[in-house]
Amino acid sequence: MKKLRYLLIFLSATLLLSGCNRGRGSEKETLPELTNMTVDGVIDEEAYNLIPGRTAGVKAGVLVQYAVGTKGVYFGLTVTDTKHQVSAPSGIVASDYVGLAVDALAVPKSDDGVSESTKLFRVDTMGRYTYTTGNEYGAWEDIAKGVYDSVISGENLPTIAVNIVEDEYYIVEIFFSWEHLGTTAEAAAKNNCLMYYIEHRDMGVDIHADANILAPAMYNRLVYLGDRKGSNLPAEAPEITIDGILDEALWETAYVTNSGNFQERVPSETAGDYRALAIWGEKGIYLGVEVEDPHIEAPNGTGAAYKNAGMEMRIHVYNKDGLPLNSLKWLFDVWGPQWHETGAGGLSSSFAPYAEYKFVINGTIDNNDDTDEGWSFEIYIPFCELGVTDANNDYINILHAVGSHEQNNMLPQSYLDSHPDVNWDYPEDYPQIRKPA
Repeated sequence: MKKLRYLLIFLSATLLLSGCNRGRGSEKETLPELTNMTVDGVIDEEAYNLIPGRTAGVKAGVLVQYAVGTKGVYFGLTVTDTKHQVSAPSGIVASDYVGLAVDALAVPKSDDGVSESTKLFRVDTMGRYTYTTGNEYGAWEDIAKGVYDSVISGENLPTIAVNIVEDEYYIVEIFFSWEHLGTTAEAAAKNNCLMYYIEHRDMGVDIHADANILAPAMYNRLVYLGDRKGSNLPAEAPEITIDGILDEALWETAYVTNSGNFQERVPSETAGDYRALAIWGEKGIYLGVEVEDPHIEAPNGTGAAYKNAGMEMRIHVYNKDGLPLNSLKWLFDVWGPQWHETGAGGLSSSFAPYAEYKFVINGTIDNNDDTDEGWSFEIYIPFCELGVTDANNDYINILHAVGSHEQNNMLPQSYLDSHPDVNWDYPEDYPQIRKPA
């Protein structure tokens, strides 16, 4: 499972986030019949390969897969966990566990909260589980609980199988019929959008959740028909391939928003050269990072992720008159997105950013027995997700800090020259990007 985990980080650490429009059905594609599906806790059916999966959870420890057909939707969660820990007195949420919430009726980015269409399943590594549903008052109601023994099913339940291999991994496979989710196959095909949320605790590390569990409209957005199917994939394809490798010609025209050498700034550092680039595209902005690092380290969970190898992006959007339109703080470590803050207020411990990104890890994370080469990163953020309303005249000031282990965050030298006290809070002095003249 260890090799599988790093392969997943290398190949499928892509968290592909929503575009500006709700998912639409495809005139050329209909929901498949999905024959030969068995809910048995073994995720081996070919149907799970029809929609790209993703990684989620603490240190990207959860592989999320899905299969959607005329009868309903299947979820397969494979959780890598080499030390199962449980808290008998405190119950599931204080133990190693995974949770899945699903809502087929929530409208993305609306004010839809928990309702009768919101379903939640949690199970820990002892097999203790709960299944709850929302009610008309926005609260949770328990439907079933117990210790897993065999496949769970019933009139008011989805079909659930759990497969636990102690101190290696555990798997959850769930089938929700469209009827159980409060909709029909016809409506689901037309809607082409289902909201879901992943919650994961590794007791020895931290807890990670994709979004606010009480806000289904802000969950991950799964599109299952058309040529842009996947989790949170922008509705329109980017202008370049988001593969984590900055090899397209467009990068040759990019703004350099940060560059330097870790060892020159921090003599005890082992990391080398780094650079952060930005492109003002036709549909959005593209950010890229390349880092030389012989020892890629990210041992912390979400709470202390700022101490891991990764980056923080502080983005401030202005109109042509210099009036602020939006501001964002996004923290990514090499495991994926960790937390964000917006100018509207509020801090989220973890989140599903609305963008398409990919890491490439040339080495193995948290393994000092080998020598790594480093890591690279690409992200595409549509203008509408940034709050850009006039791409010809609006502009962005961005502080793109690049970090190695133990919070050695590198800021642009031009910014440090103006603020030698290393105060990050002067957005007027951040590097600026806008549409090229």
